[in-house]
Order: sequence, then C-alpha cells, then structure tokens
Amino acid sequence: MSAKRVIICTALGLVAGVLCWLGSYLAGGVPGGLTTPTVLAIVFNRGFLGLVIGLSAWRAHWALHGVVIGLVGSFPVAAYPLFSPEGFGPFLMYELAGGVWGFLIELGAKAAGAARG
Repeated sequence: MSAKRVIICTALGLVAGVLCWLGSYLAGGVPGGLTTPTVLAIVFNRGFLGLVIGLSAWRAHWALHGVVIGLVGSFPVAAYPLFSPEGFGPFLMYELAGGVWGFLIELGAKAAGAARG
C-alpha cells in the first residue's frame, strides 16, 4: 500500500459517487427520493469503496480485487431496499453497480500508475 494509491483510489471513489448520484438522478431517482441523506450515502459509500480498495492488502488480481471489494463494500447501503417495499430490484442494481465501480476504481488506479504492488 502506498499513500499515492490510497489518495488516487479514494478520489476515484468520490468521483464514482458523484457519477452514481447523477446517474440515479437522471434515471428518475431512487425509491423514497434523492434526499440529502440519500445523496450523501451514495457519494460517501463509493468514496469508502475507493478508500478500502486503496488500503486493502488482499493479494488478488486487480480486477477481481476491485469487483469483490465493490460488492462487499456496497452491501450495507444496498441492503436497505430489502427491508422496504422496493425490494430486491434496487438492491441488485446497487450491488451490481458496486462491483462495476470497484472494477473501474482499480482500472483508474492502474492507469494512474498506482497499481497494487
């Protein structure tokens, strides 16, 4: 782990959070509306994914590393719809997006020269 990798992955995670929020907004929002707490949960969750990806010492192929951490790290926020009338669809979408964003964060870190050492 290097400080450069942690900073790059966290920054990419926050960018992913903003893009995820904008995508959700353009797609018609999320169940319950895009309230300030919902927006913050989306942005900070993706920033958190970037931080965890940057800090992780797990030795796996970079793509697998990003996808798995993206899926696991998204679960706490993604699980909320399971306990509401919205159900499984929003859960699945948020989880899949977590895997994709995790992959893209790792890809961006690799492109920026901050690949896992």
